[in-house]
Amino acid sequence: MKTTLHVDLQQLFGTTVAQKQIRIAPSIKMASGQLAHYQDHLNEAILQEFDGLFGFINMLDSRLTRKRIVPLHIEQSDLHIFYVMEARSSLLIHDLQTKARIEISPLRGRYLYLPQGEYELILPQGRTAICNFYFRCSIFRDGNERPFQFLHPLIAAYRSKDPTSRWSIDFRVGPRTTAHINHLLTKLKKGDLDNEKHILHKLHELIKLSNEKVFEEYHKLSASLLKAREARDLIIQYVDQHGQAFSISSVAATTQISHDYLNEIFQQYYHQSPSAFKYDLLEEKVKRLLLNGMSVVHVAYTCGYTEGTQLSKFFKKRTGLTPTQFISTAIK
Repeated sequence: MKTTLHVDLQQLFGTTVAQKQIRIAPSIKMASGQLAHYQDHLNEAILQEFDGLFGFINMLDSRLTRKRIVPLHIEQSDLHIFYVMEARSSLLIHDLQTKARIEISPLRGRYLYLPQGEYELILPQGRTAICNFYFRCSIFRDGNERPFQFLHPLIAAYRSKDPTSRWSIDFRVGPRTTAHINHLLTKLKKGDLDNEKHILHKLHELIKLSNEKVFEEYHKLSASLLKAREARDLIIQYVDQHGQAFSISSVAATTQISHDYLNEIFQQYYHQSPSAFKYDLLEEKVKRLLLNGMSVVHVAYTCGYTEGTQLSKFFKKRTGLTPTQFISTAIK
């Protein structure tokens, strides 16, 4: 996707500097992204960028001694997601055409429709981490935007080429959102066709999760159901990223509930224990990797085991077959 949002850090800091001169590190290290470091006395910033077919991703980390203004230039109207993943106070996006000021609080996100023009990103003092994802609005077509009512005004503005910026209701950036963003950024691969499917898939997941967050926060679902959903989504993310190498206790801690309560509400809403759900997902992951031709040792490593025998023991207990027997049966 063409770069249409330009973050002018050079106007604020001057030319880029070597990485060794920077004391801060990226809050999330983007795989295969373009990386630029900036420094001006005690102020520092790191900008990571990745250009994909369906979306362009920016990750901006900064540490500032006072509030600073970063010029933004937008060449083409797009839909944006801004996530404030860390900050002492709110950031502002100032539309210089209409004088509108869009506020995004720490650990909150918003969708924005930003027409072509000049803007200012007003960063707060202290450490700040922002993820921005702008994408092709053409992913919404044939009425598939209907479930996302909070985005309808932005989509309509994009389609009508409205010259006025618009923004959605804000929503919480919690552990699930952070896990999705982390998985998106750390799995990027330049020049890989499958990477485009990864970006589109994660974009769909982020949009659906944002919709769920808005519904949860503004329509007041049951607190126990929210925790069960949060835990279930985290288990899916963790199995995908770490295989078996995480504990259900860590999921309970992240969602700020006890292990016993997590078991109780998971049984209530999903009719199985969180551990059983974890191992169901793990079994499916192992089968998928084996069928894709990955060696048993590599599958074991990918799924969080230190050796192939551990994986084989788990797999035979679950299926009654060794991984080799499963492959032989599957290809007959």
